[in-house]
Amino acid sequence: MSNNNFAIYLNKRGQKANFSWLKKLEAIIAKKFKLKQAISLALVSELEIKNLNRVYRHKNKVTDVLSFNLDSTAILGEVVICLPVAKRQAEANKKSLSAELKLLTTHGILHLLGFDHEKSEVEYNKQEQMQNKILKQIKND
Repeated sequence: MSNNNFAIYLNKRGQKANFSWLKKLEAIIAKKFKLKQAISLALVSELEIKNLNRVYRHKNKVTDVLSFNLDSTAILGEVVICLPVAKRQAEANKKSLSAELKLLTTHGILHLLGFDHEKSEVEYNKQEQMQNKILKQIKND
């Protein structure tokens, strides 16, 4: 955990995926956004994410990532990633699973921080620019 108490806690729930880059992302987010709260990151099955999507977004379909803000002084929220979907997307886009997980994790965290690409084109561009900046920084650090 970094000096300001910010951390990203990963719950793989028995699923196999390489998150060796997560500490880099944690440092980038902590520095850029001065966060004091932690973020939870969970990997789930297609059934689990479909159920979450149906209950919380009223969309009865599988998705790749969901973000849930929490009303807590200790935890900002949780990013939930569907690993099977991430694997398919990585394959379809001819990139590594690690690259796809970096993208989905960053995307979800930005939602927790108030970025919302679904609001407008301006907001879409803001989120996309910040996402690309962070992903580039993960690669270069």
